[in-house]
Amino acid sequence: MIGRWFRLGDKRGNVAVIAAVCAPVMMLMVGAAIDYGYALNINQRLNEAADTAVLSAISPSIAQGAGGYASAFAGGSVNAPMYKVARNTFATNTSALPISVSPNVNITSSTSSTNIKTYTATLTYSTSVPTFFASLVGLSSIPISGHAQATTTPLTYIRYFILIDISQSMGIAATAADMTNLYNRIEQYGQGTGGEPGCVFGCHVAESTQAYSNEDYAHNLSPYITLRIDSANTAVDSIIQTAIADENSTTPNISVGLYTMSALSSPIVTQVFAPTTNLAPYKTVAVDLGNNNAGGTGDSDFYDQITQFANTYLPAQGTGASASSPLNYVFLVTDGLVDTAGSGCTSGHCTEAFQPSYCNQLQAKATVGVIYTTYLPIYNYNNSADGYEVNYSQLVLPYVNQIPGNLQSCATSSNYYFQASYGSDIVAAMQSLFANSLQTVRLTQ
Repeated sequence: MIGRWFRLGDKRGNVAVIAAVCAPVMMLMVGAAIDYGYALNINQRLNEAADTAVLSAISPSIAQGAGGYASAFAGGSVNAPMYKVARNTFATNTSALPISVSPNVNITSSTSSTNIKTYTATLTYSTSVPTFFASLVGLSSIPISGHAQATTTPLTYIRYFILIDISQSMGIAATAADMTNLYNRIEQYGQGTGGEPGCVFGCHVAESTQAYSNEDYAHNLSPYITLRIDSANTAVDSIIQTAIADENSTTPNISVGLYTMSALSSPIVTQVFAPTTNLAPYKTVAVDLGNNNAGGTGDSDFYDQITQFANTYLPAQGTGASASSPLNYVFLVTDGLVDTAGSGCTSGHCTEAFQPSYCNQLQAKATVGVIYTTYLPIYNYNNSADGYEVNYSQLVLPYVNQIPGNLQSCATSSNYYFQASYGSDIVAAMQSLFANSLQTVRLTQ
């Protein structure tokens, strides 16, 4: 029995030996994990301090205390209030940590193509946390680093000028269905004694054989027929409603004004209402066609109209930083067809395409948006089989490929140019123009 006992042996001693050998390694691993967790905790607290620092640097309260964002930025000087706030906030929030960190702070300012200012604060740091256990194997510290960035587009003051072409061509029916309905209605009610056929183009005033103008027949008989000028009115209404709903209740920063232009009216540019932040009285506007009488032939002279508008009603471009220096936005609604004197055309006058140079004065003072109210094909006797209606054929068709590019050149950028073939498109385009500019007045961090 004794010999057998020795052959089996007692292995408990082996486990003890292995444990004794491995214990230091295991303790070192646990210690290294503690060192790493400690460094991770400090890294997280530094990141939180960095986030707070950059957000504080570009906060509205700092800008207000400095007299505005421009003053708080001070051209990017390292001694500017924004820089000081970033550094001081970071230092305060890291003062209780066992290590000292000197961050790198960078604050920049950029300006968009539409003159909107954006300020960006960036803070980076790189340091190391001393170790205790890991130092026993030569790892004296654990490197850590962090990055935080905040961007703000401050509250921007914007003044909108909506400029609507009220020439006779804005009296064209808004859709193909409306064109058919208007043609049939004039055919039925507007003939008088001359047997004049119904029409949809070049007949926006009462002819000698008509008791009323086409606008009267469109609006005063049931069902109501929508004209392009009606769609323009609806578009303006939608903008005013949106501006009212969007307005900052404590700091009104959006004002809207409405203007019309017609070369045969006096004056050729009419201020319906000046830019105002109190838009409640203008929830519903009604702009009529210009020179709505039998003498109204051509009434689009955009160079003179835009010149008068720019010189009389459009102030110099502001910075957008205050109510006394708002940014200017001009939204132009037009079909881009200019009436000119001449012969050999139609009704004693000729036409030409809108020229991009007409907008030079607008672009010098404002961000320009354009809604091009395109022409739907207009046929003789409202029947495509009969070919184009003579007015459309001579006055419009030669320029339908030129006008869009010229009007797009008038707009500040492609984001501010829209084509609207139908009445509903005019409303949608106006909303898009407004939305594009409103995106720049949101505070984002």
